[in-house]
Order: sequence, then C-alpha cells, then structure tokens
Amino acid sequence: MQSNALFALLSARQRWLGARFNLLAQNVANADTPGYRARDLDGASFERLLARRLTGDPPEALRRTDPAHLPGPPQRVSTRARPVPAVEVSPNGNTVVLAEQVQKLAATERDYALATSLFRKFRTMFETAVGSPR
Repeated sequence: MQSNALFALLSARQRWLGARFNLLAQNVANADTPGYRARDLDGASFERLLARRLTGDPPEALRRTDPAHLPGPPQRVSTRARPVPAVEVSPNGNTVVLAEQVQKLAATERDYALATSLFRKFRTMFETAVGSPR
C-alpha cells in the first residue's frame, strides 16, 4: 500500500468518526425531545472502502485504463445518517437510550484517538525515512 493511500484512509476514517461523534452528540442532546429518533452512521461504508483499498480494487466510478492516466479523486465514505432500530421507546416517542449513546460516543472517541496516533506514528516514520528535521 502506498504511503499516500494510508494517509487517505486515515483521513477518511477520521472524517467518518468525526461525523459519527457529532451525530451521536445530537442524539444525546435530544434525549428528552418528544418523537426524536436516534440516528447513527452506517459503519459498513468505511469497512467496504477499506476492503476495496486492501484488495487493490479501484473505485467503481473511475477506472484507469492506461498506466499514464492520473488516478481519480479519493473515494468518499458515506456519512449519511440512518435511523437506528428502536430498542426502547419512551412514552413521548423518543428512541434515544442515553447509556447506549454514551457507550457509542466513548467507542468513537477511542477509535478517533487510535487513528490520530497511527497518523502521527506513520508521519514520524515517514519523516525519519526521508530525513526531515523535527
């Protein structure tokens, strides 16, 4: 895997995690709003992107038919919110379960910290390889 591909994947992961964190925070903020439906992002969208990158499959929209062609723009990860199936519904119609949302927020924060740490370590390794001063 090329170094720029790893940076692109880490950036895509951080964007997805940031969007998910914001959406989960909205769920928590609306925990008492009558009729509010909890939402989340589709976690499979990033896994599909990662699987395609690891197998070397190019994005579906653009294909390089000649080695001299420039690669297309990086593939985007879906950050479209989807309703979460309701496990519990409060009497006012709200489907937010605070304990569940806080647990998802903590996992998202942990994953974001991991991606940031990987990004820093890879950048440091890259700078060491090319001899960049700190």
